Amino acid sequence: MPVAERYVRYREEALGERPVDFLLTNCRLVNVLSGRIEEGVSIAVSRSRIVGIGDYSSREIFDVKGRYVYPGLMDAHIHIESSKMTIPQLARAISRYGTTSIFADPHEIANVASIEGVSYLLDTAAYNERLSVYFTVPSCVPAIPDTEIETFAAYIGPTKLRTFFNNPWFVVLGEMMNVAGAIHGDQKVLEKLSDFRALGVPIDGHAPMLSGKELNTYIYLGIRSDHECTTFEEAQEKLDRGMYIMIREGSTESNLVNLLPLVNEFNYPRIMFACDDLDPVDLEERGHVNYILRTAVANGIHPVRAIQMATLNVANYFRQREIGAIFPGARADLVIAPDLREFQPDSVMRGGKFVFREGEEVAVGRDVDRYLRSTMNVALPPSEALRIGARGGNIRAIGIVENQIVTEEIVIEPCVKDGDVVPDPELDLAKIAVFERHRDSGSFSVGFIKGLGLKRGAIGSSISHDSHNIIVAGMDDHSILQAAARIRDLGGGQVAQSGRKEAVIPLPISGLMSEKKFEEVVASERKLASFCAEDLGSNLKNPISSLTFMALPVIPRLKITDKGIIQIRPGQHPRKVPLFVE
Repeated sequence: MPVAERYVRYREEALGERPVDFLLTNCRLVNVLSGRIEEGVSIAVSRSRIVGIGDYSSREIFDVKGRYVYPGLMDAHIHIESSKMTIPQLARAISRYGTTSIFADPHEIANVASIEGVSYLLDTAAYNERLSVYFTVPSCVPAIPDTEIETFAAYIGPTKLRTFFNNPWFVVLGEMMNVAGAIHGDQKVLEKLSDFRALGVPIDGHAPMLSGKELNTYIYLGIRSDHECTTFEEAQEKLDRGMYIMIREGSTESNLVNLLPLVNEFNYPRIMFACDDLDPVDLEERGHVNYILRTAVANGIHPVRAIQMATLNVANYFRQREIGAIFPGARADLVIAPDLREFQPDSVMRGGKFVFREGEEVAVGRDVDRYLRSTMNVALPPSEALRIGARGGNIRAIGIVENQIVTEEIVIEPCVKDGDVVPDPELDLAKIAVFERHRDSGSFSVGFIKGLGLKRGAIGSSISHDSHNIIVAGMDDHSILQAAARIRDLGGGQVAQSGRKEAVIPLPISGLMSEKKFEEVVASERKLASFCAEDLGSNLKNPISSLTFMALPVIPRLKITDKGIIQIRPGQHPRKVPLFVE
């Protein structure tokens, strides 16, 4: 249709001279632009857009019956792959909770399959009608490009990043995890920052515990946001220095309650909400962004302000001018809910179409059957290679911090048996191993981890942020290798084993995602968690979720990769350290 003719129709609809497609009547409109709740209004919708607010003739009337109508919710920072689901299944899972847009960093699949992995997500997002997926350009693939630190599958340098420049669905340079590279002048890192700053797009940060002059430098280089704050003081300093803060509440990163006191009437436009990494069971049981709103309001945040931080603030930060609020010309992403306490929708509209209506899912869209498989190229060592001979003295162990992805560096006297350092259930000390799975190199390393609560058997995962080598923790070497082999044979997945008993989640798409429906993934996740508690004795809610972050060498304080034990200090380059304390 010619532009002029289209605008003639727009004008006629807005003036009421032509019937609109939909009219939502008797609405309590939550106006995030003015902070008001407008009572008893009607919202006119045609095709994917809001035509206007007021009485219009329409082809269909939907009586809201005095319920609240607010803009579709947004997740400011999420990794699709961490849900273990394809985009269409993730969209089914979260659209029922009122989420209509996500800003996704595809660096998990990029670390496994480079540009081809990102293209897969882009293709599946294009065919999805439940959810708008905006992507960030993955800035750090791998997290640290140092072969002495770990073996990685893919490298995306400045030249490859430029291939994303003209794609409108890539709206920001993704989280700059290589903090030390930025601060200390790595030329490739600076080139990436320079390129995207010249484009005038935002640059997302990832700077846990960074402070002082190092933080000043990081911000001076053009990095504008951070989602890694874990304390009020850290978030306050970053906010004071000009950053936007994404308050995160995921499955293993729980920062919401600690950071909500930060929010006040002056700074709230610079604060957003994000989930980052969210397990399917948590999605099913508690919800998505609506859970964050429910928690925020229960902790004293005004409901309209909470909604603003989950809609308008996100749209403004990512410079998306047609979403985030309800106004003429905005995309018709609308949530209808009975109250502003539980934020449990009755109906959800995305792009002018109901995807959830009166408590029932509406069938829309289709999946794309093109998967990235055959990524388990792993050579496992013999059992005796995992033995660690005692040398006297203490060892370093990774210390789990429950509900966080930061860890402690614990120095502990190990248990020695027949001349070997071995796991000890009394000390809650398990052996941990990482096996390279991209190049069939046979590279691996072993260490110890405290806090998983394992009494027997082993747990393992091919989700192992960010290079996604196979990571396994267990109470004996045979179980560790058995779990690693099972992950390999599944083509990727998560495994808990004890003897001949097991629970598994197959993840054949790059070893990160399932091809099953959302409900099936949730059921498998529950079985896995139950097995870890009942058969392996773990007291953590989901020990495998915690395990998946133990190989990420950009999060303090101690991690493990296939190259060894890695010590991380804020603003400093990661370095390998020996298991035994000298």
